[in-house]
Amino acid sequence: MNGVSNVADSVSSAAKETTGDVKRFKYFNETGRDLFAGGFTTSHGGNISVSDGESIWISKTGAMLGRISPGDVRKVFMSPTDLDAQASMELVVHRAMYQAWADRCRELDVAFGEKSIIHAHSKYTTYRSLVAEDVIPPDSEGKMTLGESVPVIAVELGVASEEVAEKMAALVADGGFIGIVRGHGPFAMADTPEEAFRLISCLEYSSELLTLFDMTGKQPL
Repeated sequence: MNGVSNVADSVSSAAKETTGDVKRFKYFNETGRDLFAGGFTTSHGGNISVSDGESIWISKTGAMLGRISPGDVRKVFMSPTDLDAQASMELVVHRAMYQAWADRCRELDVAFGEKSIIHAHSKYTTYRSLVAEDVIPPDSEGKMTLGESVPVIAVELGVASEEVAEKMAALVADGGFIGIVRGHGPFAMADTPEEAFRLISCLEYSSELLTLFDMTGKQPL
């Protein structure tokens, strides 16, 4: 009977894992499509990840988020392994942010839960990062969603660097959830890809409004 029970447990575990994989791919597929269709990234730019505190599922480098396939989503772990070579080159930043969140959870004695990170190449947000030290939302939704300001992270190397990883991890450790790498674009962390996309979207809207103020020479009343 023990053999039968063990087989049943294995089947149940495999079924749960398959269900989880389907759910996660749905997240990647829908959010990736919306990111590209909304103009928040270039054809092969940007990346998405989800973590449960033990594993990280992340889009691979060069994946087209607008038409992502199951093979474009790679499973890696919270500690580096040989599998990292198959993942996005921005994995170093995603992993550092998740590790910072895990450390914060231990300090607060709360569960890691599930988190998601999106890195986009949204044009107005990236533009603001090149001309300002932060983005201060002028609109009510931006203030409500993003807070008083979103910091610009100044670094020597903006793409897939340890410096970005360290600074984004420090932001998460201090309770932050979104930052803009100068000249490269925003990283946002939330409970789901949809919520992370909302942060990216609100930030882009606020950045576009600020750019319109610059172009017209007007200021909000």
